[in-house]
Amino acid sequence: MSNKQLVLDEIKQAQQILLEIKSAENKLTEYRKPVPVSVKNFLFVAFLSILVFSVYRPESGSIWFISVIMIATTLIFLRKTSKKLTEQKLEDNKERINELTKKKKELNHSLDTLNIGPRYLDLKILNKFEHYLRNNLAETLKECAQEYVREIEREERMAELRKIQAKQDELLDEFIRVKENKEPFELEDFKRRKKID
Repeated sequence: MSNKQLVLDEIKQAQQILLEIKSAENKLTEYRKPVPVSVKNFLFVAFLSILVFSVYRPESGSIWFISVIMIATTLIFLRKTSKKLTEQKLEDNKERINELTKKKKELNHSLDTLNIGPRYLDLKILNKFEHYLRNNLAETLKECAQEYVREIEREERMAELRKIQAKQDELLDEFIRVKENKEPFELEDFKRRKKID
């Protein structure tokens, strides 16, 4: 097996491990997510309390006061219920959460055993490394890293060139506007307004 194939295999292994870690993290997040307050129950109780007090017709000012108290009490009750349900959910899934946490630690340890530096343990970067290897732009991990750095530098230079081009276009538009309106043109004033050195 060639050195290049070994590097590709290691990259594939790292990609798989990263996907498994992401999956475990998503499941852990789902298990730990709080149980939401039931808006439907809250609205039902609020509507019911307003309806009951409207039919009962105590003093008109106290209807709204009592309704607000009922709604606030219901909201507090539903929040406490949500908290209890969340705690119960965590307790019910405690074993699964522990398994996922242990699996995540093992997967992270597996990543540490690979020759790929922690700086490059990212799915997007690894996909680029794979592209470099498959398209003969690199033969080793070191060459992949170097090609990646060159690509980032190219992208940064292109972004800078786009900014310069946009500034030139803006200056040209301003110059054309001044010329079409036959405004007096002072170079120093123009530079100052456009913040040109």
